[in-house]
Amino acid sequence: MKCRRYQDQVVIPVFYEVDPSDIRKQKGSFETAFARYKTEADKSEKFMETVNDWKAALTKAANISGWDSLTY
Repeated sequence: MKCRRYQDQVVIPVFYEVDPSDIRKQKGSFETAFARYKTEADKSEKFMETVNDWKAALTKAANISGWDSLTY
């Protein structure tokens, strides 16, 4: 997502057998995975920042739909 923002690269998210709303809202398997990461992230502030960056990037990617990926 940083490349999209700073270098105007095109991002085309592909959701294979995954509901984009699960990614956007971090539900289902994403919720489980991030819960596990949170226990590890509590030990390190830097890791917690990384996890929050991942969550934000997934939300942004899930919000790109159809031809919106070609517009800014």
